Amino acid sequence: MLLVLIIDLLVVGCLISNAVTKGFEHTLPLAVFLLMIFPSDSQITLPGLFNFTTQRVIVLTLMGLYLALAQSNTERTIPQHLPLAFLFVLQFLWLGISTAQSVVFTISLKTVLSQCLDYFILFYIFAKSVRSVETVQKSLMGFASAMIVLAYFGIGEAASGWSVVSIFPRVAHRFDAGSYGEVDRIGRIQATFDHPILFGGTIALAIPVALYLISVSKSAIIKAFLWTGIVAMSFAIYKTDSRGPWIALLLSLVFLAVLGGRPIRRNVLILGILALTVLIARPGVWAALHDRYVATADPDSPMGESYQWRYQLYNIAFTTLRQNPNRALWGYGPESFYYLNLTTDFRLDGELHTVTVESCDSSVVALMMENGYVGLFFTAMLLLAPAIISFRSYLQLEDSRRRLPILFLCNMCAFYFLMTNVAIYGWGQQSYMLWIILALATIYPNLAQKQAAADSPAAPRIQDSASRYPDGALSSRWT
Repeated sequence: MLLVLIIDLLVVGCLISNAVTKGFEHTLPLAVFLLMIFPSDSQITLPGLFNFTTQRVIVLTLMGLYLALAQSNTERTIPQHLPLAFLFVLQFLWLGISTAQSVVFTISLKTVLSQCLDYFILFYIFAKSVRSVETVQKSLMGFASAMIVLAYFGIGEAASGWSVVSIFPRVAHRFDAGSYGEVDRIGRIQATFDHPILFGGTIALAIPVALYLISVSKSAIIKAFLWTGIVAMSFAIYKTDSRGPWIALLLSLVFLAVLGGRPIRRNVLILGILALTVLIARPGVWAALHDRYVATADPDSPMGESYQWRYQLYNIAFTTLRQNPNRALWGYGPESFYYLNLTTDFRLDGELHTVTVESCDSSVVALMMENGYVGLFFTAMLLLAPAIISFRSYLQLEDSRRRLPILFLCNMCAFYFLMTNVAIYGWGQQSYMLWIILALATIYPNLAQKQAAADSPAAPRIQDSASRYPDGALSSRWT
């Protein structure tokens, strides 16, 4: 606990010092870096109450700084209203109804309150405080830098077997129950994440971000840092041995190659050439990937059983909800899945067994069971609205300003794909980054319009960060 307390004090001190000296908006990229770098094991447990993770300390500190500093800034360059406010109201109203009907009321209530603290406040702060494209880029740089640092930790973990999370007090995670048919794949790395698949999934978001940042950077130092980081992250995602993140990354790269524009397309091509070179020079890598595919396609293998379990979860959810129309409407309550003691017939080791459902390797299934079909619909509306905004921005903005919305759309699609087969939503570092991306995606069209007006020859030169660093010229001073 002493180590965690020291970390929390240092984090709070860094954020306050940075906000006082540079301003609140310039503190946000640092906050992104810190949110990603620390494990959920970095927490102080208050029995019967919330666990004060370092991430929650960061969010609370940001909230205090926002109230103390950001509100005093009279310059308003983005709308006063909160984006997606109506969808948030619907979401929390339905979560309240679902909680009132929950089979584990106390746990559901704590879950809803923690979601509000962890994610809604973070969304609010970023949506209301970011006033320039430069801050958006720096926030993405903070994310990419954190994942690059963690990738190097992961490389060290693969080489030595020592994990940085071992220095923190061990806490229970929802992945501890394991997946049916899953085997203990030796050598998987997780850095500071709760599970290798979460680490891999977040890298699948970070590599496209790094490719975008390279395309807009004018600094050779930043480009070199990002390219070496991409190589490190590529090795790290391979060593997570996680099929979902591999697929998510591949789909993201194809997505960017088609819609990302010439600079990003060139970077994707370079990365593809590097990957092909590795596959040719190290045939063992290709053999390992091929073995994973063959094992996944074999329903009697442990990895095949793990793959089939994802589909079985949907069957369990549909069958259970069909038997209880009321629960199909509002669900069993947030975070209730692990307390339902569901059973199902499932094939293990080639034989049919009746097993207790102890894990839910799908965020979509968990939302369906816990919040009902209506709650799942409201959540889908909330998550898809920023994707629609980004796609419309991509269609409407000029070429030089279209790369950011297509990057946001790429990240959102990758995350939503992972939600169908991974318990990735509503907890962990990756969810903090999701809500930051959602906030940035919703406000970017207004920022781009402001910047376009400032860059217009007929407009007076406004000496602010947006005019000094237009989209396409990332400053080397990113913090």
